[in-house]
Amino acid sequence: MNRLTAVGLAVLAVAAGLGFALRGDPGAPAAADAPAPPPTVRVEADLGAAGLHPYRLAVPKDHRVELIVRAAADAPEGRLVVTGYEDRIPPVAVGPGLSREIVFVSDRPGDDFGFTIGGELVGRLHVTGSHLEEGHR
Repeated sequence: MNRLTAVGLAVLAVAAGLGFALRGDPGAPAAADAPAPPPTVRVEADLGAAGLHPYRLAVPKDHRVELIVRAAADAPEGRLVVTGYEDRIPPVAVGPGLSREIVFVSDRPGDDFGFTIGGELVGRLHVTGSHLEEGHR
């Protein structure tokens, strides 16, 4: 019985030591202090020979956008580019019958963004909201 007691106490001591070691820096901010993820908005569009339908997509500023693009049988083939977001959204291969999901954070307000395929404008993106930070005028 003494061996079992010694082993049990050793396990408890190791567990307690690991608990203190894994707590981390007590001065570090708690996980609750981390910024909350942005709200998500889901947008869908169909791509055909005439372009995107709806042609103009509006999304709110500072949201995680989940854009679903469904290409019809007559859709152009190429790379879909979101102008103004090229540094964040790589070109997406599209073509007849393909469906693609494009995910990005809409942190650039304005209505001067476009969807292009092969340099041809096929739709517009409008990010609604102010360019000013919250609380500033």
